[in-house]
Amino acid sequence: MKIRKIISLICAAAMLLSVSACKTEEDVSVHEVIRDFDVSVLKAGQADAIILKTQNHCAIIDCGEEDDGDEVLEHLSENGIEKVDYLFITHFDKDHVGGAAEVLENVFVDNIITPDYEGTNGEYKKFIHAVNEKNYTPIKLTTEMSFALDDVEFNVYPPLKSAYKEGDNDFSLAISAVHGENSFLFAGDAQEVRLSEILAQTNTEYDFLKVPHHGRIEKNSNTFFDRINPKYAVITCSDKNPADEKVLGLLSAIWCKTYLTSDGDVNIKSDGKEITVSQ
Repeated sequence: MKIRKIISLICAAAMLLSVSACKTEEDVSVHEVIRDFDVSVLKAGQADAIILKTQNHCAIIDCGEEDDGDEVLEHLSENGIEKVDYLFITHFDKDHVGGAAEVLENVFVDNIITPDYEGTNGEYKKFIHAVNEKNYTPIKLTTEMSFALDDVEFNVYPPLKSAYKEGDNDFSLAISAVHGENSFLFAGDAQEVRLSEILAQTNTEYDFLKVPHHGRIEKNSNTFFDRINPKYAVITCSDKNPADEKVLGLLSAIWCKTYLTSDGDVNIKSDGKEITVSQ
């Protein structure tokens, strides 16, 4: 009888270990890459208009200037996107919020995320009018926010102060995305103070960087780039308003491959292991 009891206990223990192993595999599979993650940084002059596409969902980071709204909508239509899950307006400069009203008037948006301050320009007022017309309630972010779209995990980092010497730019939201082994950081128009905040908020390296403030140099740009240490970067700039040569030099010094939207749209694809960039 004792032998049978011992055998039963051994079998029960083996079953528990088996169940435990299965649960671990299920937990891992939640984060398993199921499809490519696509990022399109549109050519919009010295302005940000970025579209992120997962298997079943879409997010937009900024909408360029007022005339760029149509280009954002065209890109959505060409890719069969009928609904936007998240629209991020990193801050309210006209070259980030300008096309948002046009987008809101023509496509359904589930969530609108903005920093917690008020803009003053005409483009911001048109954005607010469109928000009110569609009965949307934007989330004015004051604490860090996390969510997932399919196999991509997002974190959004708000500004830490209620006022900045640099005004709108340092109110920029910073948005990170992790897809398998690949990580992305979109830094809005962050300037010196906000760059330091972002480093404290994220405290990690990223494979891809949307370079802040159209490639303008800051006193701590070197520190920022060294810490983020991207393999790939995109600067939203134009021939009329090019990226600072010092910024290009700093990125080159850390062996980062940098693309300029003045040369055309930049399309980034992640398969969870590798990142490929085309222009």
